[in-house]
Amino acid sequence: MWQSNILISKDFNKDNALKKGLERVEGLYFAEGGDEDWISFDVASKDFDKDRCESAVKEIICDVILNNIKLRYILSSIGRRKIDSSLCALISSMLYYDNDREHEYVLKQISNLKNYCIDGIVNFRLRQIVEEWQELGNILSSTLAKGYGEKEIYSLALYMLGDREKTSLFIADSKEILITNVSQGGLVNVPEIYPDKSHNIINAIVKYGASEVVIERGNADKDLLNALRNLVDVKIL
Repeated sequence: MWQSNILISKDFNKDNALKKGLERVEGLYFAEGGDEDWISFDVASKDFDKDRCESAVKEIICDVILNNIKLRYILSSIGRRKIDSSLCALISSMLYYDNDREHEYVLKQISNLKNYCIDGIVNFRLRQIVEEWQELGNILSSTLAKGYGEKEIYSLALYMLGDREKTSLFIADSKEILITNVSQGGLVNVPEIYPDKSHNIINAIVKYGASEVVIERGNADKDLLNALRNLVDVKIL
């Protein structure tokens, strides 16, 4: 049987993203423990599931670091400022800027680990890219200090996104966020990193570099539609 342990501080796990990710892995067993400051997950799988489950755990750790923890560093520069849809688009464009390089780098840093202390990985092994995240936060703060309006902020978000492939996403009318990649087939993983459902939808559009969104009318509230139309071509069913 394959076994491992994951340790994460409650400061880095406020949205419980790590546990939610582990719950989605078929054939993975885990037990949760901890104290007032830390959460620990003992994870295990049967030998014939070892390679798949170990790979999935590494990907989940990567996702938590590059979605939730990176966002935390970026947001630390703007304090308690309210996040509207245009600011969400700009923050998300920064969040996934150079994402492929960062994903490869994080996986390399954790590839030989048998157990995982997330805080130690971030604070020591990933010190170089954490400094880059802090710089992104500084750029965000100085940008907002210039008093740009909604249109300018969306323009900056589009600039950060750069060229995008022709990717069409379908957003279903559902209490949960269900987004299908029409171009490639299958549901996409939607990180729930914002408190607001609409902001998580905007974040997913940015993350997957969509050029077109098809949305069911029940999901098409005015603010979300305005945001999507500033980012992609929109079709309403």
